[in-house]
Amino acid sequence: MKQYILDDFTNVDMSDLKLPVITVFYNTLDIPNKYAARLLDANQPTNVVVIKDTLDEIRNIIPPHYTCLNRDPSDPPTMIETWL
Repeated sequence: MKQYILDDFTNVDMSDLKLPVITVFYNTLDIPNKYAARLLDANQPTNVVVIKDTLDEIRNIIPPHYTCLNRDPSDPPTMIETWL
């Protein structure tokens, strides 16, 4: 699946997603030393990602109606937070 790297989620059509979720990661194998906000449909990844240098930059592009959930200790260490 081709990955779409966007500046933000403004023009992303999420109408077909059952439960749009944005999960923030840091320093993953495919995106080292950067923050990546990945769009998921419930727990299934989509091909949409936003990449930024800082966590604040990522938080600034999260749609305003989303609520942040902190990571659980059982989450992968690269996972920072999830937005619903």
